[in-house]
Amino acid sequence: MFLMVFPGMISRVLYTDEIACVDPAECDYYCGASVGCSNIAYPKLVLDLMPNGLRGLMLSVMLASLMSSLTSIFNSASTLFTMDIYTKIRPKSKEKELMIAGRCVHVSACLCWILIF
Repeated sequence: MFLMVFPGMISRVLYTDEIACVDPAECDYYCGASVGCSNIAYPKLVLDLMPNGLRGLMLSVMLASLMSSLTSIFNSASTLFTMDIYTKIRPKSKEKELMIAGRCVHVSACLCWILIF
């Protein structure tokens, strides 16, 4: 819990003008959102306070967590489709066919994600 809460609290104290804005016009000026600037608290803290080496390490950690999340999402989508939908369409399919269908869904989910973003 402390790792989640403390960076936001620290950035709110250090950057009172940008992060802790109260007026919606000021928030819109600093971060582009009139409801608050809490979404830029952690990146601003990392970019302004960390040295270059640690900044690169944090970037690699964040990219690794993104890759891990995407891999689990694609794997779950592939499994759900193969076991719940494909087995209803072809109830007597062999394991090799299920494996090929799962891989095709995995690749198509990756391609859809790439095209969307």
